[in-house]
Amino acid sequence: MKVFINYFLDYFRKDFSLFAHLFTLIFIGICIYLNYEHQVYGDHFRIINYSELRLLKLWLMYSFAFIVPVIIVSLFQKEKKIIYNWKYLLFGGLALAIITFDSSYYLLKYIRPLLEGSDSYSFLYACVSNILSLVSVMLPIFIIYNLVKFFKPELYGLRLNGANLKPYLWMILFMIPIVFIASIGEDFLNYYPTFYQRDFSGSGLSENTKIWLFELCYGFDFISVELLFRGFMVVALSRFVGKDAILPMVACYAFLHFGKPMMETVGSVFGGFALGVLAYKSRNIYGGIIVHLGVAWGMELAAFSQL
Repeated sequence: MKVFINYFLDYFRKDFSLFAHLFTLIFIGICIYLNYEHQVYGDHFRIINYSELRLLKLWLMYSFAFIVPVIIVSLFQKEKKIIYNWKYLLFGGLALAIITFDSSYYLLKYIRPLLEGSDSYSFLYACVSNILSLVSVMLPIFIIYNLVKFFKPELYGLRLNGANLKPYLWMILFMIPIVFIASIGEDFLNYYPTFYQRDFSGSGLSENTKIWLFELCYGFDFISVELLFRGFMVVALSRFVGKDAILPMVACYAFLHFGKPMMETVGSVFGGFALGVLAYKSRNIYGGIIVHLGVAWGMELAAFSQL
């Protein structure tokens, strides 16, 4: 854990703007309040019947989440303001497009007809929706990596760079009791386990087999999330603006959680920030993948244990 402490001490010690972080946190907090108390974002921006207009609105929502922290950070920078860094804004805009495309599940508009008529339609649909990020996230960011000559991040943090992953396992052990305490709430059990939020009857597979396959696909989705938010938006984009890439990522990451239980969205702010700092300092995302999968499957297990 000493290496983690040093990462954070170094982050808060060098070129740290308290006001930029405070005002960004206030901005995210207001948006979370508006979303859960007044449904300002959720109902208006959610994709319905894969409408292109809703897709545009979803992109505008993420753009709002991105640009406001960029402006806030720039206000407290004396020089090299990130709002004037065209490379950062260009690739940040590409990241927003990928987030929108992936979180909208727009590709299912074309895949759904191929699955209809199958006895396992509901189960296949759920599994495919979780591994769809192979096309909506991984394919485009690696195309960018290979096509743009001046944009060569450290393989989006997929290189180990000599990182010690053991501390992340201790982090998971620390978070397990917190997850189980959070699982007691009715709001939590209305959403988890995600397996039981769908009707998977009609498939010839046993329930245990379906649970294992579903959870495997469910976990894959979190790998793509880490690759996009910590790998692309932090490890890669920090090459242009340094650690100032973290706060806009945190805001977008919080908006991604709209529709999930409110406490999970609040937790995503602090978790996203912590994982962003760790990715920035270590230059890899494997620790984030370990923590994210551990927490995600931990929430599923906590909910299963109460059924």
